[in-house]
Amino acid sequence: MSVVRPALVLLGLAAACVLGWWALAVPGGRDPMGVAARAAFRSVDETFDRWRTGSGPDYRAAAKEIPGADVRRGRTLVRTSGCGTCHAIPGLPGARGTVGPSLEGFSRRAYIAGILPNRPGDLVSWLMNPPRHAPDTAMPALGLTEEDARDMAAWLYTLDGIE
Repeated sequence: MSVVRPALVLLGLAAACVLGWWALAVPGGRDPMGVAARAAFRSVDETFDRWRTGSGPDYRAAAKEIPGADVRRGRTLVRTSGCGTCHAIPGLPGARGTVGPSLEGFSRRAYIAGILPNRPGDLVSWLMNPPRHAPDTAMPALGLTEEDARDMAAWLYTLDGIE
């Protein structure tokens, strides 16, 4: 669950409470501030409805975007680098490895290799040199450039596991 959504709801509630208090406590402030308080409560209700129904923006997806990365090139690099030798990768023919975990639903994972938060910068760093982060890992450093790793990471984030 994203921290942003609950924080926005709490911020909206706090604003509504302050505006409601102002409308009641300040002489002559009842009408104008009452309108503002009702608008703030309505905004909180709308935000909660979007959060509950999932109809608002997908903050998780936006957090995993990698500006300037080439997703198509990333897919090609994942295929040609032999990632499917160790990992099962949906959408790549013959990628049925069992040494590493399946990469299905990768974008929804909280951690990379159980040690790094699943964020673009951390994923790029992991792809460039996994043993630096986990010396005992079976995943080798493949000699990827930062551009290669960024493109591969962008493609891995398309693996959401939701059909």
